[in-house]
Amino acid sequence: MKPSPLRCAIDDGRPAIGMFVMMDGGASARLLAHLGYDFVVFDLQHGAIDLAGIEAVLGGVKGTECAPIARVHPRRPDQIEWALDLGAHGVVVPMVNSAADARLAVDACRYAPQGRRSVAALRNVLQRGNGYMTKANDDVVCIIQIEHIEAVERIDEILAVKGIDAVMPGHVDLALSMGHTLSYGGSVSNTVPQEVTDAIARVESACAARGLPVIPVAGTPQEFARAQQRGQRIACCNTDFHLFLQAAGAQLQACRAAMNHPTPGDKT
Repeated sequence: MKPSPLRCAIDDGRPAIGMFVMMDGGASARLLAHLGYDFVVFDLQHGAIDLAGIEAVLGGVKGTECAPIARVHPRRPDQIEWALDLGAHGVVVPMVNSAADARLAVDACRYAPQGRRSVAALRNVLQRGNGYMTKANDDVVCIIQIEHIEAVERIDEILAVKGIDAVMPGHVDLALSMGHTLSYGGSVSNTVPQEVTDAIARVESACAARGLPVIPVAGTPQEFARAQQRGQRIACCNTDFHLFLQAAGAQLQACRAAMNHPTPGDKT
């Protein structure tokens, strides 16, 4: 069985660039996969994605080197198993605030005796070969999100749970749990108050001590570059929603400016 591209990046310490897919229809996932993104995180927690949308995303990345990862709802092991059986290569599990939350996530990702995942995975067996059943425990990527100050305070006990593959800090929710409100609608920028930065640094330090990769969500290529400088080789750079919003808005402003200020010699 050919291993998941994201799994290879984690195990080999290679760089990987991903993006959150929040818009329905699968078109953006197909575009990102064929552009060469290493993984997409299709967002079942907050995105407008139903079962048909999941099928569209999975169909869109099929045949590419892009790993489909599902962000599920918090504390929903049944949804983890479902997403993996449909063909996801791994999951992002939000709001992991305790060791018990982490264990729920890990157990749902692994077959017995390492976990409690029920045997099925027909889609992955068809698309990735019969070896999937014997290799899935080492292939499925389990990423947990640390998004609350309670989780930061418990980070050592959370990371002690065996089977976590990477940690994705959720800076917007973390800031909110610490009494700060960030502007999320127009950007996923990592510009946060210093105490939130310090909390994220605490998470990063705990992960580094265990050799666990941190996967930040960067709002710009500049933020992605800064994450690389901190040693974070894997990152999600933006979401399809925010990228479209920013690009379409900038283009609209440019076109309106051209309408209001015609170039010399323009007779329109």
